[in-house]
Amino acid sequence: MRNIVAGTKYLEHVGTLSVKGSNRHRCDIEFKEAGMWGSPNIVTASVFNPNGRVETRLEGKWHEQVSRIISKNQLEVLWRASELPPQAGDYYGFTYWGITLNELSDDLRWEGEENGWSIPPTDSRWRPDQRAMEEGDMERAESEKVRVEEAQRERRKADKEVKPRWFEKVGNGDTDWAYRGDYWKARDEGFVDIPRLW
Repeated sequence: MRNIVAGTKYLEHVGTLSVKGSNRHRCDIEFKEAGMWGSPNIVTASVFNPNGRVETRLEGKWHEQVSRIISKNQLEVLWRASELPPQAGDYYGFTYWGITLNELSDDLRWEGEENGWSIPPTDSRWRPDQRAMEEGDMERAESEKVRVEEAQRERRKADKEVKPRWFEKVGNGDTDWAYRGDYWKARDEGFVDIPRLW
C-alpha cells in the first residue's frame, strides 16, 4: 500500500511469485517496484525446465502486455490486455471477461435439464451477496453478506466447518495446494452430498 499518510492511496504489486506446474516446470515472476520515478507494473519472468535450466524469459507490464524474449531486439507478444468496456467504472474496472466471471449462464446447465447445473453448490457464483452487489442492490448485498457470515460462524461453533474436498494443502505454507481428485466424478454424479455454503 502506497501513500498511507498523504497523497493518493494505491496498491503496488511487488515481489516474486513462483508458479509450479505438475510437469515440474516452474515460472518465477518478479513484480518490480516502480520507485519514485520508475514505470509502474513492470514484470519479468523466467521459465525453468525440470532440470532447473531457464527455457525462456518474459517481460512486460501486467496491465498492458507480456512478451517472450526471443533475442535482444525481438519479442513475441504472448498476451495483450483488451480495451475496457465503456461501463468499466460501474464494474470496478473489470474487463469484459472479468465482468462475466460470476455469471450463471445457460452453458453451465446440464443439457436438457431446467434446474441441473454443472457447477457445485460451493461455487462462489451462487453467493447471493455477490449477486446482489453486481445487480446494484447494496442493501440486499449487505444483509446477505451478514447472513452468510453468521452461518459460517455457526458451522465453526458446531465444529461442522466445511473442509476443502478436491484440494489439500501441501508443504508447510498456506499457499501450496494439490488436487486430490474426484471432482469430475462428483460432477458426473450431480454433486450429491456437497454442503450448501450460501
